[in-house]
Amino acid sequence: MKRIHDLQELVSYFSEDKKFIHDGYYRIRVFDKETIELAFLVAGPCGDSLVHPQITVSLTESSAIAIKMIDMYATPPLFLDREESNKQKIDQELDKLIEKFLNIKNKNTKIF
Repeated sequence: MKRIHDLQELVSYFSEDKKFIHDGYYRIRVFDKETIELAFLVAGPCGDSLVHPQITVSLTESSAIAIKMIDMYATPPLFLDREESNKQKIDQELDKLIEKFLNIKNKNTKIF
């Protein structure tokens, strides 16, 4: 339930346009009311952006479940679809990414 609350907060702050804040680019895409995608992007060697990572999340009324993860910055690049063998890793990466987004949002919105 905490994930859902955190994601709702983030969706209201970030958008589909990548936004550079401090250490990289942040982006949240809303595909429909049941699917969103969080991505942290870093600058690539040719002026492009590399997802590090990008996680697709399936939403229900009671849960937010990571269903796919891509990390193009990792060596070798990582492409994971949720399976029994990797669900713990994808969930951990989702929690880390949510925390990263929340931390940068909170740092960026403090009033001095």
